[in-house]
Amino acid sequence: MLSVAVQPPGASGSPPPPPAAAPAAADVFQYPLPTWSPHCLGFGSQWRYCNGVPLRACPSGAVWLHTGADVQTGIQPVVAAGDGVIVGYQTDPTFRGGVLIRHQTSAGVVITQYWHVWLRSGFGVGTPVKRGQAFADVADMGSRTHLHFAVFNGDFESHAWNGALPPSSCSGYPAFPYRFVDPTAFIQAHQHQPPVHFARGVRLEG
Repeated sequence: MLSVAVQPPGASGSPPPPPAAAPAAADVFQYPLPTWSPHCLGFGSQWRYCNGVPLRACPSGAVWLHTGADVQTGIQPVVAAGDGVIVGYQTDPTFRGGVLIRHQTSAGVVITQYWHVWLRSGFGVGTPVKRGQAFADVADMGSRTHLHFAVFNGDFESHAWNGALPPSSCSGYPAFPYRFVDPTAFIQAHQHQPPVHFARGVRLEG
């Protein structure tokens, strides 16, 4: 029989390591919807409708690449991914409403981008929002209803609006990904993780 004793920190007489400091509230993010099921396009996918028709291409024929993640959803509230301030809102007849929220984190400024939404009453450019606060609703796009969510690593500029960028610079646009990062990976890396507690005197036997 193999007996392995697992000693918790501090059991050998040395003081246990100090608990990891909780992340600052400004550095914690969450998904803007309660479920996160991929739609047709992910980060870096060719920018096409679900039926395969490209939305935009360079003169060379290269199809633009998607800067965010499209998420399956019905019409429901959209919450702020983190603490911040709404710095942009625009509407488009095809894509409905788009919102940009500026977040000041310990690592610098990031902007979260939400397309295919309508702002709620009482929210506009300059309105502060808290992580988890419902500020918009998914817009009705019929069979194409979904949320586009992106993360822009930098301060506000015109390209922070882009839902897609060319694979190489064309038509005055920088090449993908420019300052965009994988939004799903970003949220996973910035979610609040509860501290790990070690049980004392645990013994594994086999």
